[in-house]
Amino acid sequence: MGIPLASVRFESPAFADAKTETMEETMSYPARAMSKTEAFAELQALVDEGTLLFEGQSDEHHVNLDGLNPYTGEKQAGNVAGVVIRYGESAAAPDYLDPRNALALVRLCQYLSSEFGVTDLFHLGISGDASGGRTDCHGQGRAVDFAGAARRVGDDTDFHLTVLNDWGNASTAYTPDGNWPDGTGSAVTFRLDGEGTFAESFFRSVYDFIAGQWQDRSADPDGEDAATSIGEGSFIMSPDHPATAPGTPHGREAHKDHLHTQIGKTGHE
Repeated sequence: MGIPLASVRFESPAFADAKTETMEETMSYPARAMSKTEAFAELQALVDEGTLLFEGQSDEHHVNLDGLNPYTGEKQAGNVAGVVIRYGESAAAPDYLDPRNALALVRLCQYLSSEFGVTDLFHLGISGDASGGRTDCHGQGRAVDFAGAARRVGDDTDFHLTVLNDWGNASTAYTPDGNWPDGTGSAVTFRLDGEGTFAESFFRSVYDFIAGQWQDRSADPDGEDAATSIGEGSFIMSPDHPATAPGTPHGREAHKDHLHTQIGKTGHE
């Protein structure tokens, strides 16, 4: 896979110019704690500076993103803040998003690009349901199912990690056949802990970032408790979530291939 990227920080040219705030300062206020109006204002500022592009009607209620390469200023399918959003290999910027979720996604793309040189983000569902037929957090555009990421620049720093192959199906000391042993119940931890792999450091970093922007311990907009670690109870669903519910869409078994993140409560908001 090339050099150990865990020790490398990439600086994306689109975000290297001097700003009135650093990325860390901008992201210090979690997207989950913002109002839709506040989140949309920050998104609009990114559009105005040429980092993002809206498609059609976007406002404080729902945001439609369009693909824009912020390095060249040219349209590019699926490019959101320098990272191409993909469902499988199909590139498309997500639509009908709650502005808070859109902002959290943009911040995640900026973080992955800056810290790991990520060029592609893979998902199993982001866009909301504009028809109104689905009214849960996914239908309302408040959720992201993160499936993996890649760096594709054609040199020895390239990598491609998926939640399924490099985490959810990983055979470790905790999960000898890629699954938690029968009877484990809620006594889980991060299965990659101590493996010393790039996948371990990458997915831990992604989880920590998500816990700082989307819902974590509660559905409150601005919880004050310290962020969870992988293996603890959280609104962030993962292959190592303590909730077990085989045969349903609710437990860790249904999240072997993605991290579920959301803004606000699980049902209709």
